[in-house]
Amino acid sequence: MWKVFLVDDEEIILKQIEQTVPWMDNGFEVIGMDTNPDKAVGRILELKPDVVISDLRMPKLDGHTLMRTVKEAGLDVEFVMLSAYGTFEDARTFFQQEGFDYLLKPLQIQEVQLVLEKLARKLAKKKPFEAAIEANEVDEVYGVNGVNGVNDASSVNPAFAELIQYVKSHFAEKFTLSTLSKKFGLSAGYICNLFAKCYNTTLTCFVTKVRMEHAVELMKDKSYSLKNVAIECGYMDYFYFNKVFRGYYGVAPSQYTGETYN
Repeated sequence: MWKVFLVDDEEIILKQIEQTVPWMDNGFEVIGMDTNPDKAVGRILELKPDVVISDLRMPKLDGHTLMRTVKEAGLDVEFVMLSAYGTFEDARTFFQQEGFDYLLKPLQIQEVQLVLEKLARKLAKKKPFEAAIEANEVDEVYGVNGVNGVNDASSVNPAFAELIQYVKSHFAEKFTLSTLSKKFGLSAGYICNLFAKCYNTTLTCFVTKVRMEHAVELMKDKSYSLKNVAIECGYMDYFYFNKVFRGYYGVAPSQYTGETYN
């Protein structure tokens, strides 16, 4: 799993982020957090996380300075900035320093989810499964090699192969690593590692891929309205579906084929 470090001068916010965000479902784990940004710099350089999520407005050392200090030290890490203010100047400074994305407080889980999926896709390109799996756990247990679906999932674990087929046929439903773990008798962490090993992705990114491909197929039938397409793909909120689709394909659903929908 990719590693995340959290920084915010309010401990209650740190705890809330740690406990409410579905980290493991997205292939991430929180390896540390700190309310002291000066101290956080040293811990970040020591722990070498893949992602730092930091508050912007903090005493003594703001988020911009923290990010610049870490990057100047040579650490290759993605930064996501949190802010309750969100001025244009703040955003411009952040992206000029090659920050990854910006989230406004109070955090909305759907918005966090979009950012985590984008992060997962980027990190999967930067650091394939070797960086996502610790100690080659899957190799040691099942003696398999390869990535990106080169191995049939059944050759890794028959229960995981059943899980994949279940996800592909129930993609419009809501499920988590925890529910899949109970249903198929595999630990949540092990499932997460198998998605990384076999597909170089995470559960949520895998589900999104299946949903988006199904959406495109449905859109070929002009009798479907885009709202119905969204519902058929498991999105009750059309505006959220629009954001997911745009993030995945780079254009809005209505612009994907250049045609008009009902």
